[in-house]
Order: sequence, then structure tokens, then C-alpha cells
Amino acid sequence: MRKSLLALGVVAAVSAVPAQAEYLFGFGGMYMDYQDWGHGFGNDNDNNGNKISDRNQAVIGIEGGAVFDWGQIYGFYDYEGVDRAQDNRGASTKGTIHYNLTDSGISLYAQVYNTDADSGFHEQNRVLGFGYTGLKGDGWGFTPFIGVHQVNTTFADPSTGPDDKTNFSSKNSGNNGGMAGWVGYYNTDIAGQNFTFASWGEFEFARNDAYARAQSTSSANESPESWGLNGSANAMWNITKNWSTGILYRFTVNKLARKDYQDLLIYRVQYNF
Repeated sequence: MRKSLLALGVVAAVSAVPAQAEYLFGFGGMYMDYQDWGHGFGNDNDNNGNKISDRNQAVIGIEGGAVFDWGQIYGFYDYEGVDRAQDNRGASTKGTIHYNLTDSGISLYAQVYNTDADSGFHEQNRVLGFGYTGLKGDGWGFTPFIGVHQVNTTFADPSTGPDDKTNFSSKNSGNNGGMAGWVGYYNTDIAGQNFTFASWGEFEFARNDAYARAQSTSSANESPESWGLNGSANAMWNITKNWSTGILYRFTVNKLARKDYQDLLIYRVQYNF
């Protein structure tokens, strides 16, 4: 939990901008999700043979983003497994920033994603590279990026006890190749109702062997894939100015410890600030 609070502090720090920066627009909201890992086309168990239904969970979260004349920021915090026992929960947080280097929209890009679970799992992904913020219009925007990727993952077996110095069943830190991705949205009215369609994706390439093996193989005799994909396609119905509901279609390839193409559905109710 301490790591999650520290990561949440990073998101808050990223949101602190110079007083002279011109604010253009932004958004924020609190939401409640239910993640159903069995709803979709790829319902395989994970690479370790665990039932995928064990990942089903309720999540409460908060997110926000803002666009300024100098660039843009985004962050979220999820408290995961609120429908489970208190010793079987987790938390994830993410912060991203584009700092425009040119008037055309070429930007310096950075992101940090951190997730922790009471089961002993921890992963942090860090990306530093370049992006482009110039693809935008009335009610839409598309922001790509590419950068170098570092990872820090650990999994500890809690049953061995805190004094056992060999309790880490896996550990992987350092370079993990590169990452290219995007964030996009489109807001429109259909039959007198307002909808927001959005998508994000992260394509990992040239991953280190240990990370690639954990994400893309289920047995020791399989060859790992050096690439993976993680993303989402979202459809939100903005019922009123403050309330929205919708479905998030999450898709992965050789990611989240599930080889090949897999997916899940997230059902969301959101209160917009």
C-alpha cells in the first residue's frame, strides 16, 4: 500500500503546473467498475494455469486530465478488489505528461504506471520518449508516443514469511525494450444523446527475455514473444453533465500473463466533476 500511496503522490505532483500556464480544457471523474474477465472472445486461463474468473473484481477509481498551452497531463488511481476480503486487494495508478517542444506539437513524453497486489505482486513501468499532440479538432484528439521502456516486477510468496530472504519467486528489473502507443477520443451526439468514444493502446517491443516469457508462454518449452499489446476501446453514454455509464473493451496480446489474443469487459458508472 505504501508504494501505491507514493505513486499516487507522483500523479498529484505531475498535476502541479506553473501558475503562468494557460489552461485550455480538462476533465475529471470518479467511477465504479466491474471487471469481468470471462466476458469476451478470449477466456483462457492465465499462463500459470490460474482460473481467469479469479481476476473478476469491482474497482473504484478517480481520473483526471488537462490540456495547457505547453502540453497535457493525465492520471488515474484504481483501488481494486473492493468486493474481496481486505487482504486480497490491490491498487494501480498511472501518470502521463506531454511537454510540447515545438509549436507543431512534437512533445517530450513520460509515463509511470504502478500496480501492487496484496498477493505479493508488484510491477512498475516507466517510459520516456517523444509524442505528438498536434492531431486534434472539435470534439476529437489523437496523441501517439514512442519511447524507451523500463520495468520493475517482483512477486513474493507471502507464505514464506517476511524473514525469508529468498521469498521472491520472480524478480525482473531494468531495460524492457521500447513502447509505442496512443490515446484518442471522439465526442459526438447520436439521437439527441451525447457519447464519448475513446481508445488507448501500448505496444511493447524488444522486451527482455524474462518479461517476454512471463507474458507469452505457459510452459518452459515454448519460445517467448518479444512483443505484446495492451489496450482498450471505450464507449461512454453521457446521460447528464455529471453522470455517465458505458463499457470498456480491454484487449491484450501476450500481456497481463496471458499469451495470444485475450480480452475482458469492464462495466462502468462514472460521476464527472
